[in-house]
Amino acid sequence: MPEGPSSDPGAVARALARRYYCPSCGNAALETLDHKLYGCSECGHTYFHNTAVAVSAVIEHAGAVAWITRAQEPGAGLLDLPGGFVERDESLEAALVRETREEVGFEPQGLGYLFSIPNRYLFHGVRYSTVDVFFSCSVPHRVPFVPNDEATALEWLAPSAVDPSRIAFESTRLALGRLLRR
Repeated sequence: MPEGPSSDPGAVARALARRYYCPSCGNAALETLDHKLYGCSECGHTYFHNTAVAVSAVIEHAGAVAWITRAQEPGAGLLDLPGGFVERDESLEAALVRETREEVGFEPQGLGYLFSIPNRYLFHGVRYSTVDVFFSCSVPHRVPFVPNDEATALEWLAPSAVDPSRIAFESTRLALGRLLRR
């Protein structure tokens, strides 16, 4: 799941103005109206650049949590919880099951909402606002892991054994802190 420092909070506005056309009339530039609202000077259409939603699975078994090593940027080589972005017309729970299956090769059981944490996700030089939703879940036994395009390794670690500096995203570091206080 998502974040990174950016010294340039106007990056999204410039990216929209530079790269996006009005979805209504095709005008080549959108004007910034506020931090999430962009308008077309040609036809008056407004475009909202809202927060994206991501899900994370806190998969527990025998006192340990499943941590993946990310295969891709942002955060390649660092730890993360299985998860990812929610797709259009997909529930949070369906996204969690899909992303977990894609990243670790098995389906979590007993999904339960834990908490959500706002985040920033730096991708190709643009910092996106996200809300990361964390779910508790379990597996009856540890399933063999096969490295893939999204995860190079799977480690089962007790929350107290995780070094926060090895975690890819700030929201996941905050989630670890909450797990340690449970």
